[in-house]
Amino acid sequence: MRDSSGQAVAEFAMLLPLVLFLFLGMVEIGNALAVSHSLSRLSREAANIASRGTNLDTVLTVVDVSGSDIHLGERGGSVVSRIEVGSGGVEILDQVASPGFLKQSRLGARGTSPISFASYGLEAGNTHYVVEIFYRYRPITPFARLFESALPDPIYERAVF
Repeated sequence: MRDSSGQAVAEFAMLLPLVLFLFLGMVEIGNALAVSHSLSRLSREAANIASRGTNLDTVLTVVDVSGSDIHLGERGGSVVSRIEVGSGGVEILDQVASPGFLKQSRLGARGTSPISFASYGLEAGNTHYVVEIFYRYRPITPFARLFESALPDPIYERAVF
């Protein structure tokens, strides 16, 4: 009973699946947070560029080129909208989507009042630009099915300038 040879190997074999699961979970969540941060940064930069008077098609090109590191063109797309705050409310004046991107804007269609857009603090007569980015996240670890329910599908980011 005093012979403990092989005890460390047995304990290692019992703990290895748990440690591996925790490690891969941290890698997956870290990667998802990095992608989400990239999308947030990208939407803010694009909305800032649009607010400076850049053509909406040019803004989409900037989003597609800047999002190439996370494969935005393959895994999602973007919608850029120009909205105006008038005395009667908020209206979508112009809207452009990424080429080949079939999803609709969560704001609504051109010529309508935006859905899910709070106009708190926006003054009548101002024009604002909204950049929405939709992204379908693909897990990178073998435990992808365990982490899929923890992430929204698609990941959605929106910036207003």
